[in-house]
Order: sequence, then C-alpha cells, then structure tokens
Amino acid sequence: MTNIAQTLKLQPDSAVKSARLEVWLPWILAASAIFVLFYQLGAAALFEPDEGRNSEKAREILLLQDWVTPHENFHPVLDKPIFLYWLIALSFKLFGLSEWAARLPSALAALGSVGLVYYFARTHWGRWQALWSALILLTSAEFFILARVVIFDMPLTFFLTLALGAFYHAGHSENIHRRRWMCLLMYGALGAATLIKGLIGIVVPGMVIFFYLLLSKQWSMLRRIYLFPGALLFLALVLPWYLEAGARNDGYLRYYFWDEHFGRFTSGDFDRSQPWYYFIIVGLAGFFPWTLLLPVLAAGYRRLSLDDKSLFLILWAALPFLFFSLSKSKLPHYILPIFPALAVLIAAPLVRLYGESAKKAQRLLALTWIAHGLVALYFIAGFMQPAILPRTIANGVSAMTQQVWLYGAVIVLTLTLLAYWQVARQPRRQAQLFVVQASAMIVCLAFIAQLMSATAPLRSAKGLAEKAAPLALPGTQVVLYDTYLAGMAFYLRAEKPIWVVTYSKKKRTFLGNFYALGKREEPIGPRGRALLDFDEFRRQWQSAKQPLVIFVKPKNRARLEAEVGAAPTQIASVNDYLVLWKP
Repeated sequence: MTNIAQTLKLQPDSAVKSARLEVWLPWILAASAIFVLFYQLGAAALFEPDEGRNSEKAREILLLQDWVTPHENFHPVLDKPIFLYWLIALSFKLFGLSEWAARLPSALAALGSVGLVYYFARTHWGRWQALWSALILLTSAEFFILARVVIFDMPLTFFLTLALGAFYHAGHSENIHRRRWMCLLMYGALGAATLIKGLIGIVVPGMVIFFYLLLSKQWSMLRRIYLFPGALLFLALVLPWYLEAGARNDGYLRYYFWDEHFGRFTSGDFDRSQPWYYFIIVGLAGFFPWTLLLPVLAAGYRRLSLDDKSLFLILWAALPFLFFSLSKSKLPHYILPIFPALAVLIAAPLVRLYGESAKKAQRLLALTWIAHGLVALYFIAGFMQPAILPRTIANGVSAMTQQVWLYGAVIVLTLTLLAYWQVARQPRRQAQLFVVQASAMIVCLAFIAQLMSATAPLRSAKGLAEKAAPLALPGTQVVLYDTYLAGMAFYLRAEKPIWVVTYSKKKRTFLGNFYALGKREEPIGPRGRALLDFDEFRRQWQSAKQPLVIFVKPKNRARLEAEVGAAPTQIASVNDYLVLWKP
C-alpha cells in the first residue's frame, strides 16, 4: 500500500485520477451489469410461445406437486428435461407468480456468465482483458436479449461456461485443493447442463475438451481432472431424474436419448430446418455491434503464434458453431454458448491494439457506434414511414419517441467524443475509453429493454387474459379455437385444462414431439382432456352446461358460428383475437 501511495504522488493529477478510476472499474462494471440485466425485467409481458410455455410448466409443478413430469395445460409434455422448470418454480415459490420471477433464472445466469468470463480472462490474460471481455459479452445483442427471456439457453450457457472454465483452471493448476474444487464445479456444471437441455450439456463441452487435448497433446491432463470419480458424480446428479421420468412415462428414455437428440440432428421432422449458413447470419446479428471488430482483430491473431489459452477459446467458439451448423434443426439461440469465448477472443487483441496505438483502438471502437447510429436512423425513419418496420416493432417504437431520440443523442455524443479524442494531441487513457464505451452501451441496452416491453403486447396472451379474467370463473370453461396461446393458462391462473380446439394434424403443436412423432396415444392429464377436434367441440357446445369463454381469430369466427349453429357474444377484441362468450 505504501508503494502504491508513493507511486501515485509522483504521477500527474490526471494520471492519479485515472489510476483511482481503474481501481473502481470492476465494481462499476458489476453494478452496471446488475442494473442493466434487472432493469424493467418484469415490465414486458411473457412472449409467445416460449416464455408462456416455460412459465406455465413451472407454475404447474407447484400446482400439481409433480416435480418429475413437466405439464403444460395439465398434460404431460416431455420434450425437455426439467431442471429449468425447477429453477423457475423455486423463483415462483420465493417471489410469487410474475414475469419478473419467471425471468429471474435467466437474468442470474447471464450475470453469472459475465462474472465467469471476467474471472477466466483475469486469471489467464489480465485485468484489462477481463474488463473488456465482460463488457463485450454483456452488451452483445443476442446475449442481452436472451438474458431477459424465459428460455433454456441462458442457464445452459452459464453451466457450460462454468464447466469449460473450471476444466481449464483444473488442468493448469498445481494447487491440489484448488484443482479438486474446480473439478467438483466442472462435473456439477456438466450435470446441471444435462438436466437443462439433455445430451447437449455433455456433448458440447466434451468435444471442446477432446479436441483441445488432441491438438495440444496434453492427454496427461485427464489424470489431473479425476475422470472416474467425476463421471460417478455426474451420473449421480443426472440419473435419478431421468430414470424416474422414464419409469413414469413409458418409452421416454428411448425417445429422448435417440429421437430427440439424434433425430433432431439428422432429420427435418422437427420443423427447424435452415440452410448451412444460417448461424453465420445469426452470429453476425447476435454479436452486434462487436461483430464489426472481428475482421480487424482476427488479423491481429494472424501476426501472433497461437498460444494454449487462445487455442482453447477458438475450439470453444468454433466447434459448437460447426456442430449446430451441421444439424438439421436450427434455432437462433442454439449458438449462445459460444458467446463467452468470442468475448474473450475479441477483448484480448483489442487490449493489445490499445497498447500499440490508443488512437487505433479508438477508431475501432467508433465502428460499434456507427453501427448503432445506423440502427437509430432506421428507427427514426420508421416514425416517418412505419411500413419499413415490422408491425410489432413499429407499434413499440411509435410509443417511444423520447427514448428513440435519447438513443440517437447518446450515439451522436459518443461519436463526437471519440472524434475529438482522435484529433487531440494526448490520447485518452484506457480507463477513460472503457468508461465512455460502457456508459453509452448501458444506455443503449436500457433502450432495448424498453423496446422489448413496448413490443410485448402484440406477442403475448396477457392482454387477452386480462379482458377475459372477469368471466373466467371456476365454473367457466376457457376455449382456444383453432389457435394456441401457451401463456393463457399462466395469466388466467387456470386450475383445469383450457380446451384447445384444432385439427388432428395440428395437435403436435400442443402435445410435443414425444407423443406426436412417436405416434403415441394422446395422454389424459391429471385434470382431464384439453385437446378437442372440431366435431368433439361441436358436441361439447351442444351438451355443455357451463359457460364458455372462447378466444378466436376474426378470420375463423364465421366458421365457428357455422359449426356450432350459434353466434356467441363478442366481449372484446385485442390485437389479432376476439373474446367471445357463451352463457
């Protein structure tokens, strides 16, 4: 401490202030991450279908007290393992049923991922690489958006990041106690990841570790990571639920480990087919605005010899990307687990570039704000020509005039400041550059959070449920006619199945692939049937003694009235749906 104080006394005032700022940067970044990840976390209604579906399954765990078989609308749905639903159900138990509580596991997983990336980069690269890595991960578009969504991939990303980071720490640690703790974390994280999304939780980190050991010729590391006792721990964590789920649901294990994984990878039966270059586009958009830095920073790697830690990160980013690109089933969030590795791979050469030339680093960071500027211009143009925006975004932007202009103003001010620094004789210290970049980015993320809240009503069952809630009493039967809204049961706090009236071929949307692809008999849930075809609904209409609340799209209303031979009363119209009432 005395040496630090003496050093600071010898420095100019600006240098002293910068040194003091650097001491606080990790804490400022942590506070910023907490703020932006939890800012208006519960403001947006649950997006259809994923958020409504996952939240309802967690609610029914508490309602049915069944912690083994996931249920949706009181029917067993067995396409995914149960651990995410456990986390959400625990959040509901602690904080009550709400959008905020449903999203809490994803937000905490995102915060944890940022912390793990900081720790990994701090340990193996340095302080500045850690700060930039954490900031880059936090402010990449797809990572931030999925941190605020009730979905599997953010908790999966956290546990895969923990597993791979712990493996690297354990393999390079000479401290036996630290190595044991890291191995315990690694195998625990692998078990949790497998309980969240199945074999992906072990296949993805397994391929990274295998090829790392192969290319680095460090097979002896297998002895350092306690492979056999670790495998026993992994199985002890994973097998109890899988075996119990298989015992309660005949054929589940065969379906899940074969059809759900190998079938999804090799066939197009899951309606997720996309071209081979799909994840190139997703990655470029999802890692916005940092993707603009990739070509320049990649050139920096070509001038350097590939070291051990860079090899590990490149494999971490490249192998899952290639794996999912080869799959017949593709969705944008599948590649989220590569984002932590990408963040460090971008941060390391960025810090090196700053060491060579602060002005070059400033110019490079200006690219991110030029990209943000183009996005802001797009939104501003949408005020004048709403047709250029997607309908859901157009409605949201129209209600956010002040926020859009603030977003644009922050971009202009940031670019102006970077331009001023470029012409100034004295280049700015890295701490100042980091604070400006981080502060402006946090404002932009807050804008994205507000935009998600503004656009949610058109993609949620909440507005419809609020209109129908006064009528959806315990003795009333709720009906979804030729449509399905996964969040309706959640928002109505349903105690019995909502009738879903649809064609036989469309029942798969609700039943899930375990029953649909396996051609199994439709299950009867613990509180009765939920799926009806049109003939069954007509008979129920004619014999029903309870009132009906019906949700239907306007285009299907005439067919409904023709089939049942009556015209139910219209109660409300919300977005693309009508709320009808049959007393």
